[in-house]
Amino acid sequence: MRKMRYKTSINQVEFFSFHGLYPEEKLTGGKFIVDATVELEVDDKASLKRMVEVVNYEQLFSIVKNEMDQPKELIETVAKNILDTIGSRIHHIKVAEVKITKLNPGGLFKSGSASVFLSKIFE
Repeated sequence: MRKMRYKTSINQVEFFSFHGLYPEEKLTGGKFIVDATVELEVDDKASLKRMVEVVNYEQLFSIVKNEMDQPKELIETVAKNILDTIGSRIHHIKVAEVKITKLNPGGLFKSGSASVFLSKIFE
């Protein structure tokens, strides 16, 4: 039986959130950019409609938004929570990936960005 990989992603989605270690980050918040991808492995003869029923970008956005709305000290924690929620709500996925970029992070540097990228394989 031939297999096909199907991916759904949201890209460069901007959020204003209150994640950070420093008091000023928790008070003033900041801009974050999120990319998230979910991958399925399906039978080559599977219908595209069925794949979209399993996972769609609106569901993926909803999961990401919910986690971005809950302040955490580390964006690594936010990324892990996104992956865990994806795994509990979207069935039959093989891989989920998330990248969170913090624009103009506080601390040592005030310009540019800092990113974390996490990937989780589901059995």
